[in-house]
Amino acid sequence: MAGLSLKTKISFGMGGIALTLPDMVFTQWIFMRYVPNEKDALLSASLFGIIFLTARIIGAVAEPLIGHWSDSCRTRWGRRLPFIRFGLLPLVIFFFLMWHPPITAPIWLRAIYAYFIIQIYLLFYPGVLTPYLSLLTELGEESMDRVRLMTAQGVFVMLGSVVFALVGVVKENYGWTMMSLLVAFLTFTSLLPIAITGKERNIPKDDERKVSFFQSAIWVLRSRSFLHLVFGTSFYFLAFTSIVMSLPFWVKEYLGKGEAYVTYLMIPLLLITMCLFVFVGPAVERFGKYRVFSLTLLLASLGLFMLSGVGLFPIGSAFSHLLFIVMWMGIPVAGLAVLPFAILTDVIDEDEKKTGTRRDAIFFAIQGTIQKIFIGVSGGIFSVLAYWGSGSNVTEQGLRLVAIAGGLSAFIGFLIFLGYPLKNIDVKQK
Repeated sequence: MAGLSLKTKISFGMGGIALTLPDMVFTQWIFMRYVPNEKDALLSASLFGIIFLTARIIGAVAEPLIGHWSDSCRTRWGRRLPFIRFGLLPLVIFFFLMWHPPITAPIWLRAIYAYFIIQIYLLFYPGVLTPYLSLLTELGEESMDRVRLMTAQGVFVMLGSVVFALVGVVKENYGWTMMSLLVAFLTFTSLLPIAITGKERNIPKDDERKVSFFQSAIWVLRSRSFLHLVFGTSFYFLAFTSIVMSLPFWVKEYLGKGEAYVTYLMIPLLLITMCLFVFVGPAVERFGKYRVFSLTLLLASLGLFMLSGVGLFPIGSAFSHLLFIVMWMGIPVAGLAVLPFAILTDVIDEDEKKTGTRRDAIFFAIQGTIQKIFIGVSGGIFSVLAYWGSGSNVTEQGLRLVAIAGGLSAFIGFLIFLGYPLKNIDVKQK
């Protein structure tokens, strides 16, 4: 069989920007847009926290249905590409709209606008990105082809993260409109090549065993390997979302700096992540995915516990403390960029041997559902803890409580992942 062409690797890899950039920007900046402080708040922290949590949960619940729909879909374009081609434009339009609420409208109208626009965005996001992720096995039938596709994607994930680091500077100098236009444009153009040039394998309608949505979901949720992986990573995401959400407030409210300083902090994190990115593969080859990802979770927990002590350590300034912790977090972020999908493919391979069916999209979707519920919960926790004792103003005590909660969450994820049953799969493959 001929190997993957460079065009295929690049066109698939470019989607890594859309996979990370819009959702990271949404997670870090959406509270700053709607609840920056008590004076300028468009909605109360508690009301927006409910909107954020509800929209996240509904979007997450819909994701497995989208995954099963994609697994079962048969068109002349394939199972995955129609979702990307028809969903991409609405995705970027609603991303842009959620940063432009009717500021002068009554509060009830602002609340309705915020909920519906955010909810629609959070439905189109998995509607496009879950089929995109499932192209991994459509485009790469061989194991090494998939590794090459994931490597290409990882490169563009890091490029998207660099842009994410610059968002604070763009927002401070050019406002919400230019920031949202930039992210929407990059999201659209990053998925456009695979949407136009992508070609899937031709799967006849009667070529696979028919499996209902409920049976498929039950098989996924009965997989012990999947449950340890998904809950370990979900507690990680809850923890990491804590630092992403709180960083602009540490900079603006605690340090008294401009939003551009968020970029100054994010760039070292991304540089460290990109430097360590190339070492993840060799580390996995030597120690196995299980040990490397376990360490990733533990280091994330330690970093977030340290975040709760910013400004309290006897050596250095508060800014130097924050800089060190953000750089520290670059280590687990490097593991997060590579390992979860690689581990999930081992779980899917194990499931295929047991059930006789290959159902990539619903695995990606149910993992995404559970992770997004946890991310939604993180928004609810943030809206309660960060504004602790002040209503609509973030407090120093609240930021420290958020960091402690994040550290506990990552540690719980570490403990859960310790029970992952495919510990020695890399050794067996050797």
